[in-house]
Amino acid sequence: MKNQKSDKLIQDLLAKSDFTAADQQIRERLEKQPDDPDAFYLSGVSLYLQGHLGQAVEKLRRSLALDPRHTDSAICLSVLLNDIGKYEEAKKVFERANLSVAHRKTGEDMGVDKKFAVKHLEIADLYFRYRRYDEAIDEYGRAALLDPSTPDIRVRRAKAFAKKGFLTRAIQELQQLKNEHPNDVQVRIQLGLLHYSQGNILDAEIEWEAVAQSDPTNREALAYLEMARQSREKPNARRPPTLSS
Repeated sequence: MKNQKSDKLIQDLLAKSDFTAADQQIRERLEKQPDDPDAFYLSGVSLYLQGHLGQAVEKLRRSLALDPRHTDSAICLSVLLNDIGKYEEAKKVFERANLSVAHRKTGEDMGVDKKFAVKHLEIADLYFRYRRYDEAIDEYGRAALLDPSTPDIRVRRAKAFAKKGFLTRAIQELQQLKNEHPNDVQVRIQLGLLHYSQGNILDAEIEWEAVAQSDPTNREALAYLEMARQSREKPNARRPPTLSS
């Protein structure tokens, strides 16, 4: 409990960019507990925020040497190594930490799962940006397993399915999401776009009208409904859009 209060105090000081006071608290903590991985982690975060990247790497490595399962240190170190161009080392650090999460007891600290989900999501988005859709789909899938409560992850995976040409799979993904989250605006917007891209204007309008009814000020839904109206009036002029980014 004592360390939790100390962690909170240091984190609050770092959030205020009061690095002098934060570093003083960390030093006092390490004088009393020289092998405390949390203190080294917080020291690494402080140094990172101050732009001292080399020293930050050393502190985070020290934290992981003391506790190889310290996921916060692993994630922070992985991001930092990516920032300075050490991509292979960053990948190894992340994979080791990810493996330790996979082997922990079920239900233990779901917050950790979400942190790893964010990392997988970042990697997936990067693959998607460079049109490596197979890898993107895999990473979105890992993120969705770690954080099943966030529909946007599966929306992005549906986009990757569509880009890959797996249109039926993309529609199935979005339909299932709509059943699970009927009030999620983006799920219905994207499902409408996918229907529209296949020439199913009526199905697209059904989705966008549902959004407009629940939120009459939703500009995106209203714009797509107008697009659908114009498509019906001038069918030869219609160019099916892709899923929005």
